[in-house]
Amino acid sequence: MKSDTLGIIGGGQLGMFMCIAAKKIGAKTIVFSTEKNFSAKSFCDRYIQGSFDDKIKLNEFINSADVFTIETENISKTLLRKVEKSKKLYPSSKIVEIAQNRLLEKKFLNNINQIQTTNFLEINSFSELKKAVSKFEYNCILKTQEMGYDGKGQFIISKTNLQEFKNLNLSNFILEEKVDFISEISVIVISNKDKTVVYPPVENIHKNSILRETIYPAKIDSEIKNKSIKIARNIANALELNGILAVEMFLTKDNKILINELAPRPHNSGHWTMDSCRFSQFDNLISLITKGKIYSPEPSKSCKMVNIIGHDYSNINRIKKSFKCYDYYKKEIRPSRKMGHYMDFG
Repeated sequence: MKSDTLGIIGGGQLGMFMCIAAKKIGAKTIVFSTEKNFSAKSFCDRYIQGSFDDKIKLNEFINSADVFTIETENISKTLLRKVEKSKKLYPSSKIVEIAQNRLLEKKFLNNINQIQTTNFLEINSFSELKKAVSKFEYNCILKTQEMGYDGKGQFIISKTNLQEFKNLNLSNFILEEKVDFISEISVIVISNKDKTVVYPPVENIHKNSILRETIYPAKIDSEIKNKSIKIARNIANALELNGILAVEMFLTKDNKILINELAPRPHNSGHWTMDSCRFSQFDNLISLITKGKIYSPEPSKSCKMVNIIGHDYSNINRIKKSFKCYDYYKKEIRPSRKMGHYMDFG
């Protein structure tokens, strides 16, 4: 199998790294971005900038590539299905649709043998919310079913603020019970019908619901390591994955693994693979899509990946003097925005 041009839906830093990986093996890329200034702009072979509602530009984009992938799961189902009518999408729209909706995702995961998520309840009204928070004894988080990431669309509920949600349109929410976990880990899987490759688990440190650091190797014992890899494989098999999937997990005090979220795209917690593996998550994804081949990661050294967030970006020149640093070339600095990352091998 050989495909000449890869269409990437989304032009952020993940799209940028895909374009860089594609150039290494001579694959062409075209990016569709809804933003005028985007990270992948100087790294793709061609781009189309416009709205997802612009049918002319979307048709031009679809006709300009042989195969497609995404760099964010927050893409309309209509667009994904439109692409799939005539071209191959990695991963499939079915997988993306499951991952972009917290309720669908949790129901799907809990139907897989020996896989669990946090406890949750579907919320569609204030009366349902009142009953649910009481059941969880206010030890819970209210989340939108869709369009939530990096802490967006999430609300802490307490006895003192419950009434504030009375006039909120609560259709399409879920309430999740808080988990008393000792660490958050993630595992990245790349798979097609012939082969599955799993990157070893890493430990993730969050602050205000935003990933700050990823540490490889994760500080877990071999039993938990093997169990997390097995879980990620089982999820990939259940999804019939043809592409990439990041599986975020909670490790509880009693050594239970609960699945937090799925991301059917390269993942922030996989950036360490660019410097500590022979084949990064981006290398393997591009190779799978354009050549039908995937390779063992072959990790070679321990490391810590640190995100540069918001106004920390003002220190990037100083950071570059001490660390292997990646600039995402974003024009606008926002307090919680990922502006780059660096690698610490110390």
